Amino acid sequence: MASGASAGLYRFDIGPQPLSAAVKAFSDATGQSLLVDERLLVGKMSPGVRGEFTTEDALRRLLAGTGLRERYASDKAFTLESFDSANERSTNEHSSPDESDTAWEVYGASLQASLEQELCRVPDAKPGGYRLALQVWVDEEGRVNRVRLLGSTGLQARDAAISQALEGIRVAPPPSGLGQPMTLLLLPTGKSHALHCDTPVAARG
Repeated sequence: MASGASAGLYRFDIGPQPLSAAVKAFSDATGQSLLVDERLLVGKMSPGVRGEFTTEDALRRLLAGTGLRERYASDKAFTLESFDSANERSTNEHSSPDESDTAWEVYGASLQASLEQELCRVPDAKPGGYRLALQVWVDEEGRVNRVRLLGSTGLQARDAAISQALEGIRVAPPPSGLGQPMTLLLLPTGKSHALHCDTPVAARG
């Protein structure tokens, strides 16, 4: 869906389709994690994007006509919000966009690391050798209540092991206002995604 980057440009070939599928295709193609309230995507269609663009331009084209806009928490994680919400946030004199962005970035990185380190304890699901998009629901106390795999790692036994390993674990509680579920991307180990399975993780709570 996206081929080799050159000078910051990627060649995209994502056709018109439901927005939920389009942004997941974008996330999978670019390696950027999506943190979004799925209810925002229901009933919306994306015009798709084809051609060479930066990741930011490509995402804006995917969102054209949907009433939603992107907000980056980091160069590897983004969320979506309605234009009304974005305008309200920007005009609120008490809002702190920089602090909000930092909270998203820190939590996204913390959650990703917690899930990967938990999987490091499971031989059949040890991360680093597969790509997988998944959605997680985390309650206000930091318990992962539900996990849904968006596709397969290529092995049904490993898919089942991943779901079993992650459901019920304790992670950091999400910041206020974070939409559920959160969509994350587990990537193969490489130059752009280093992973070390030697860091101790907390026991299940």
